[in-house]
Amino acid sequence: MRIKVIANPTAGRGGKKAIEKVIEYMKGKGAEVDLFLTRKRGDALQTASDARNENVDIVVGAGGDGTINEIINGLAGSDIPLGVIPLGTVNVFALETGIPMDPVGACNIILEGLPRKLNLGRVNGRYFLLMGGVGFDAYVVYGLDIRLKRLSGRISYILTALGRGLTYRSSPLEIELDNGQKVNGYGAVVGNMKYYGGTMSITPFADMERNDLDVCIFKSKGFGNILRYTWGVIQKRHLTYPDVEYHTVKNLRIKSKGKTYIQADGDVVGQLPAEFSIAEEGITVILPKEV
Repeated sequence: MRIKVIANPTAGRGGKKAIEKVIEYMKGKGAEVDLFLTRKRGDALQTASDARNENVDIVVGAGGDGTINEIINGLAGSDIPLGVIPLGTVNVFALETGIPMDPVGACNIILEGLPRKLNLGRVNGRYFLLMGGVGFDAYVVYGLDIRLKRLSGRISYILTALGRGLTYRSSPLEIELDNGQKVNGYGAVVGNMKYYGGTMSITPFADMERNDLDVCIFKSKGFGNILRYTWGVIQKRHLTYPDVEYHTVKNLRIKSKGKTYIQADGDVVGQLPAEFSIAEEGITVILPKEV
C-alpha cells in the first residue's frame, strides 16, 4: 500500500513526535510511506493536488481541520481516498466521524476502515468539509493570533472573541436562499456537518452524506446578542429563539455593504459577497466501520 502523508508539524502539541510515530507505525504494517511536511499556508493543498498524478493509494492528512481543508481542496473529485490523523487544536471532523484522537488508533482506521463518499460545501470556489461562517465568527478567526493558538489551544478562540467583541461593528447581511426567499441578519453559519468548534452544534441537522446544506441565520446585532446566541448554542436552545432562522438549501447568496469576512473550516477565505452551494464534486474519506 502506497501512502502519501501530508503533515503539519506545528499542529497541536507534540506534532512532530506524533508524526514520527505515525510513519513508524504505518511502515511497521507494511505500508510504503512518502511524508511531506507543510511549511506554509497552501502547501497541503498543492501537495494533495500533485498526489492525483502520482501512484498513490491513500492520501493521509495529519494535522488540524485547516490542514484537512487544504487537502480536500486538492483532492475534491478524485478517486483517491483520504485518511485523517487528528493533531490540531479542536479536530471537529474527527469528533463528528468518530476517528480516534490517538494517532495509532487513527492509523488503524486508515488501514482497516471503510471508504465513504462525503459531500462538500463550496463558497466562492473554495471547498469546505465542515462549515462556513459569515459575521462575528469569521471576524474572530481573522483576528486570531497563531502563536496564542499554539500556546493555549481552543482557549485562544475564547480570548480573541472576548477581546474583539468589544470593538466589533457588525454589518447587515442580505441573504437570498435558493427558493428566492430573502432574509436579513447579522451572522450566518452554513453547515455541511453538525459540529462547530468542538461538540457544540449550530446546524444540528446538517448531514455530510445528504446532498444539501443547512444554514442558521442570526438576525439581531450587537455583542450582547452574540453572547446570548452563544449561550443558546451551548444550551442547545438557539433554534427556539424568535430572531434565529434555520433553513436547508442547495445554495444561497450573501452580500453586505460593509466589509465582512468569510471563514471556511476555521480559516478566513475572503470577504463578501459570497455564494455558498453544495459541490458537485465529493471526497472519499476512510472512516470507522461503525459510523
